[in-house]
Amino acid sequence: METCRMIKEKGDVKVFAYTCNRGNRQDVYRVADQVKREVGDVNILVNNAGFLTGKLFLNTPDHMVERSFLVSALSHFWTCKAFLPAMLKANHGHLVCISSIAGVVGINGLSDYCASKFAAFGFAESLYLELRLLQKSNVKATIVCPYFVNTGMFDGCTTKDLHLNIKTQLHSTTSKLQCWTPYAKQLARQEHSPIH
Repeated sequence: METCRMIKEKGDVKVFAYTCNRGNRQDVYRVADQVKREVGDVNILVNNAGFLTGKLFLNTPDHMVERSFLVSALSHFWTCKAFLPAMLKANHGHLVCISSIAGVVGINGLSDYCASKFAAFGFAESLYLELRLLQKSNVKATIVCPYFVNTGMFDGCTTKDLHLNIKTQLHSTTSKLQCWTPYAKQLARQEHSPIH
């Protein structure tokens, strides 16, 4: 809502803001219908949500694992189901999946988050391939895998050996990625020496 307020302060523009519980399928569909009624068809959908416990796997309660998958992965299915049909009909639009570097490389203490972001990445990649199969070339798909963003969500998270893990993973995943952080892009372009 803060972003909406800031944009409105800049000038005479129409801005719409909606509150939605991305972990609740019915709420996602309800708000999506409201958006379509009040704004019209959506042509850029950015799926950007995440939830993590920051606990070791065996200390993570089941309901928190479920919450992580609802917010960070399953909600992508629901928003795409809500807005993709109009994009396909118009053969125009853009789906953006904000995954994470933790959706490419496992990190201790983030098992729920990593698994849900791996799922979001896999879903977006599969959807991209389906769009190609349907020959909907003007409906684009982008996967963004940012490093840890300073939002408070990752307070206390350390990345001692992440550089080596990322470098190793890039050997097998770089060709699949459409968008990476500048750091990972730099690693992908470097000549890789064998990592032992």
